[in-house]
Amino acid sequence: MDYYGASDQGLKRELNEDSYCCMENKNGDFLAVVCDGIGGSAAGEVASKMAVMHLQERFCKADAFANEPAVVHWITSVIEEANDQIFTAAMRNESKRGMGTTCVGILCSNERTFVFNVGDSRVYALYADSFLAMTEDHSYIADLLKNGTITLEEAKVHPGRNMLTNALGVWDHVKIDIHKIREDYELLLVCSDGLHGYVSEDTIKAVLQSRSHTLKEKVELLIQLANDMGGYDNVSAVLVSKEADVTNG
Repeated sequence: MDYYGASDQGLKRELNEDSYCCMENKNGDFLAVVCDGIGGSAAGEVASKMAVMHLQERFCKADAFANEPAVVHWITSVIEEANDQIFTAAMRNESKRGMGTTCVGILCSNERTFVFNVGDSRVYALYADSFLAMTEDHSYIADLLKNGTITLEEAKVHPGRNMLTNALGVWDHVKIDIHKIREDYELLLVCSDGLHGYVSEDTIKAVLQSRSHTLKEKVELLIQLANDMGGYDNVSAVLVSKEADVTNG
């Protein structure tokens, strides 16, 4: 397995409220997470860092997963713990009131890959025959699209396009989507909406399909493309390949 991640402040924001990690633990399992903080000022940055640090710490200490239910249980419990920590911290500090974060990622264990999501950051998978979003946004716009209330074109300019219906730390309970995906993927992309909200999926797919760029170069190109579109948001991306990155030589 090979992987590379990066995060960028963008061109308009005063600070970067995204946080991410990509790591292997002592059991040979792999975790990649992207969190996009919400709440303004430094609060979003605090929430995203709290979430990522908690997942990292728990993953480093995790016992080997005996089976698939054990993986699902671990993801659920650790994200619920992170939600409790952020929610409690916000309640205790008025300046952090309302802070929260999205949380999206993948966990690979025993040749099985699980995707988990809270909010509107995303995981994409590039297969030989398709390029698919493996997560469903928890947002007001996603609900409107699902109900057929608005079109994709209307969604791009809708005044409520940044409204989340689910996030870590904002409510005392959190909804977590978790599912296992097909193992024959070529690449997985974990990213914040600073990427998918500004760069088209066709363009993202073309970058991932490139045979002349390393994983690092692809991540850097994706971030550059987001900034070329105006750099209105922080942008984070982690690319994961099941095979060694042969373009690195």
